[in-house]
Amino acid sequence: MTNEKRIISEIILLSLALAVFAIAAWLVLKALLVLLAIVTFASVCFIYGYSACKEKMSLEEE
Repeated sequence: MTNEKRIISEIILLSLALAVFAIAAWLVLKALLVLLAIVTFASVCFIYGYSACKEKMSLEEE
């Protein structure tokens, strides 16, 4: 009986550790996704601003 309780408690602890690992991995993935969205938005803004500035400079030269 004691051996069965020890095995059950080990299984419960392993499942809790796996759940904690899954939650941590999900949070890291979410943070990376947010970082990717920020970098993409900044890149689009930079490209749009650069092309607008370049177009403004070419219009001023003419």
